[in-house]
Amino acid sequence: MSVEANKFLDLGTRVLSAIAMIAISVTAFWLGGYWAVGFIGLGALVMLWEFHKMLRQEDVRGKIDLAIMVGSASASVVATFLLGWLWGAGALIIGAAALYKRDHENWFWLSSGLLYIGASMTAMLMIFLSPEHGLFDVFWVVLIVVLTDIGGYFAGRIIGGPKLWPAVSPKKTWAGSGGGWVLALVAGLLLGIFGPEPVLRSIGISFVISVASQIGDLLESWLKRQKDVKDSSDIIPGHGGLMDRLDGVMAAALVFAIIQGLS
Repeated sequence: MSVEANKFLDLGTRVLSAIAMIAISVTAFWLGGYWAVGFIGLGALVMLWEFHKMLRQEDVRGKIDLAIMVGSASASVVATFLLGWLWGAGALIIGAAALYKRDHENWFWLSSGLLYIGASMTAMLMIFLSPEHGLFDVFWVVLIVVLTDIGGYFAGRIIGGPKLWPAVSPKKTWAGSGGGWVLALVAGLLLGIFGPEPVLRSIGISFVISVASQIGDLLESWLKRQKDVKDSSDIIPGHGGLMDRLDGVMAAALVFAIIQGLS
């Protein structure tokens, strides 16, 4: 097998897993209501489990911490859906305070994971609940993240070149980042032409959330290096864990929700 073929050895598995995840996501958001809320909440719980697993807390005290994180994130998603994002934020803050009381030693890591994962999933729910065009906005965020990944995957493997940040993620290149940005800009142009947002605004937001998704990817890579793990888990063939697949979506959803909230 040639070197070029080896570069794409995992492509088939990745594509099949991505198709399955997209189908499940589209179904949940299309059904809306409690289906979407449950889907977002389940995603938050799985990622919190993966995050906690990476911290390698196997004792009873660690399991209690995980229960606090899961309960807080669940309450945040439900509270946001029923009462608004301020109530959801309050649930996360209470959870972080409870973690501090339970476990001073690991509080920074635990609370950071809870607040980041919980806030990002709450942000995705807020985007979906937008009365104007929530479903379109969810599609927008996910599409840009997916295209950023695709552009990075192919440009990085075909072009190669200088590494983006080898100390954190040795496989990522500047060419890969550029490939992701190009696809995001093209998508932003098309979404602006055919969607509800002005073209320039659509292009600008698409580029910003593309950059945010790459930062989210690097953030998780940094975390895995800090904890000396390869993947957050192995539940998704070809992708690792849910955090490995949604690291870019989390950061992009947070940034998109902030942009829309400020505009």
